[in-house]
Amino acid sequence: MSKFTRFLRYGWRHKYFWAIAIFVAVVGFLDPNSFWNRRLHKERISELKADISRYQHMYAEDTRRLRELQNNPDAIKKIAREKYFMKTAEEDVFVIRENQTNDETTR
Repeated sequence: MSKFTRFLRYGWRHKYFWAIAIFVAVVGFLDPNSFWNRRLHKERISELKADISRYQHMYAEDTRRLRELQNNPDAIKKIAREKYFMKTAEEDVFVIRENQTNDETTR
C-alpha cells in the first residue's frame, strides 16, 4: 500500500477530529469575526476608552480655566505672566532655565 492511501485511511478514520480542527481554525483565525479579531478589537476599544477619559479630563480642566478667565480679571494677568512672560512697566522678568545635558550641548 502506498503512503498516500495509508494517509487517506488515517484521515478517514479520524474525520471528526479533522472537522473539529478545521472548524477551530476557521472560527479562531480565518473568519472576519474570529476570536483573534475580537481580541484585537477589544484591545483597541480599551485604548479608545482611555483616550476618551483623558480628553474628558482635559475638557473639564479647560472649561474650568475658561470660566475663571471670563469671571476673574486677575486670572488673565496670572496667565499672561506665567505663559507669555508679560510684565508691568515697573518690573523686570527673569526666566530661569535648567542646565542642558551633555548630549544637548555637543550638538
